[in-house]
Amino acid sequence: MATKKKTAESAVATTTTAKEKATKTIEKTSAPKKAAKKPACKTSVCVEMSGLSASITDIQNAVKKAVKDKGLDAAELNIYINAAEQAAYYTVDGEGGEDYKVDLKTL
Repeated sequence: MATKKKTAESAVATTTTAKEKATKTIEKTSAPKKAAKKPACKTSVCVEMSGLSASITDIQNAVKKAVKDKGLDAAELNIYINAAEQAAYYTVDGEGGEDYKVDLKTL
């Protein structure tokens, strides 16, 4: 009887091991594969008007410099490009005026 019991325990152990292996195999094959990360798309925007060419980044930097040169501290800065005048007007926290402008021909 002891032999039958050992054989039965061995069969159960073998079955359990086979189930564990099958489960691990299924987990490995069904695990979602991580997609390879593509590098971020580099983008640049350039404004061309009447022979003038300026990047948006250059315009933003020029306006930020003008704001700093005026001694202003901006929580909100809005920039408006006027193609006819080849200038970028801006408002600082909702306030602006004729002297709140950057001549784009100087960029």
